[in-house]
Amino acid sequence: MLLNEYWDESYWPSCGRLRECTRVGYASAWRRHIRPELGDMDLADLTGPRIQSWLDSITSAGAARKAWAVLRQMLRSAVRLGLLDADVTGRVTPPKPSGYEPEVLDIRQIRQLLQGFHGHELEAWLICSVCLGLRTEEALGLEWQDLNLNTGKVRVQRGLQWVDGHEVIVDPKTELSRRTIVLPRFAVLRLREIRPRDGGRLIGSLNPGQVARRYATWCRSQNLPYVPRRNLRHSWASTALGAGVDVAVVSRALGHSSIATTARYYLRPDSEVLREAQRTWEHALIR
Repeated sequence: MLLNEYWDESYWPSCGRLRECTRVGYASAWRRHIRPELGDMDLADLTGPRIQSWLDSITSAGAARKAWAVLRQMLRSAVRLGLLDADVTGRVTPPKPSGYEPEVLDIRQIRQLLQGFHGHELEAWLICSVCLGLRTEEALGLEWQDLNLNTGKVRVQRGLQWVDGHEVIVDPKTELSRRTIVLPRFAVLRLREIRPRDGGRLIGSLNPGQVARRYATWCRSQNLPYVPRRNLRHSWASTALGAGVDVAVVSRALGHSSIATTARYYLRPDSEVLREAQRTWEHALIR
C-alpha cells in the first residue's frame, strides 16, 4: 500500500477523534512535507536511511520534528493494523528541540500590567490570566458563571481555540486540567465590581484573534510590560515559585499531570535565590 493510500483510506479518517487544532497541524505537516517526498512510496519501502535523508532535507528544525512526529504516528498505527512489521522511525534521529526559555514578567511588571488594564474591556480576562496560571485556551473559554465571587473559586472546564478562522470549544487538555482553583482576594473584589449583569464570556463577544491583537496593541500604546498570552501562565508559575509556593501546589493549579513537568519548565531560581542558597551552604561549611 502506498503512503498516500494509507493516509486517505485509513490514517486520516482515524484522526476524527483528535482536537481540531491537532488535525490541522497533522494535515499541514502531511501536505507540506510528507506527501511531496514520501507519498508515492510503498509502506514497506520506507527504510530508516530513506526517512533520515528526507528529514535532513527539511530546513526548519521545528517543521522537521513536527513532520517526523506525524510520520511516526502514522507508521505506528500501520504496525497496529498489521500493515507493517515495525516502525522504522525509531531508527531515525530527528533534530533536537531548541532550548526554549520563555520571557516572563516579574511581580513588579505583573502589578504594572494589572494597573494598566484597569477599566479596559479585557481587564477580567487579564486578571484571571495572570492570577490563575491558565493555559491560553482556558482563559479565553472562561465564562462569568465559572467564577464564584463569594468563595473566590474558579472552575476550569473548557477551552476556546481559534482554528482555521473559526472558534472551537475544546475539553480541558487532560483530566487534571479540569480543576477548581482560587483567585486572590484583590482579584475577587475587582471582579465583583466589573461583573456584567448578563454574564457570558470574560472576553465578551471578542474572538481569540481579536483578544490577542487588542492585548498587544494596548500594551504597546500604554508602554506596559508585554509577553505573549501563553507566557502569562509562565509568569504566574515563576513568580509563585519564587515567592515560596510549594511546587506541588503550583503543579496542581497549573493542571499538570506530573510535578516533574512543573519543575522542568517553571522552576528557575533567580540569582538572588541562588546566592541565598550559597550563603546557607557556606554557613554550614564554616561554622
